[in-house]
Amino acid sequence: MEEEKAGLGSQLAGMFNIYIDPAAAVKQIPRKLSWLWPLALSSVVMVVVQYLSIPTVMRVMQQNPPGGLTPEQLERSMGMIQTMQKVGVFAGPLIMAGMLALGAALLLGSCSVLNMRASYRDLFSLSAHCSLISMLQVIAGFVVVRLKGDDIQSMEELQPAFGLGLFIHEGVSKPVMAVLNYFSIFTIWYIVILSLALACLTGASKGKGFAAAAPAWLLGLLFFVGISFLRR
Repeated sequence: MEEEKAGLGSQLAGMFNIYIDPAAAVKQIPRKLSWLWPLALSSVVMVVVQYLSIPTVMRVMQQNPPGGLTPEQLERSMGMIQTMQKVGVFAGPLIMAGMLALGAALLLGSCSVLNMRASYRDLFSLSAHCSLISMLQVIAGFVVVRLKGDDIQSMEELQPAFGLGLFIHEGVSKPVMAVLNYFSIFTIWYIVILSLALACLTGASKGKGFAAAAPAWLLGLLFFVGISFLRR
């Protein structure tokens, strides 16, 4: 029993190696249920942050009625909208798990093309570990929104940028700005760690690791750019 507890404690602490030491983090991957703890932590943080953000989202929505709704129509719908917000918050972990599953499938495909040996289970666990980096961006965004308080006036401001878009404010189209904002310090950190961890996991070169990781983050980039076109 003591050995099991020690093993669990080591695994819980070891998952944080993903932040700075991908080679050490990869050693956790073969362990039983190694994907569970990072996924659980990321999910809990996401639920808490999104739940605490609901009042701010509702306030901003009242100031900027969506879909051409009049203030009167929005007021009548506020109860339903708030309920949907809460449902969305608690459905978040399932959506996250689905996205990680899709990301692992993309990684499996790219590894197969590049002749890199890896199982789907290990790639899913690696994706779950790397979600701890994305979790930090969620926390950072929440802190920024809280510090700004009532200065937040639009839905776009509810998602603070941590990318190159911070230094460019004029003369750039929305799709280009989306690309600049996508490559935040957290996204670049994620790409580097995922690529190096893939190389360690499969025994491949770092170059192959970066190539195999590309589909995972390119999907997110395409999503960001697509959303920017809808906002035009």
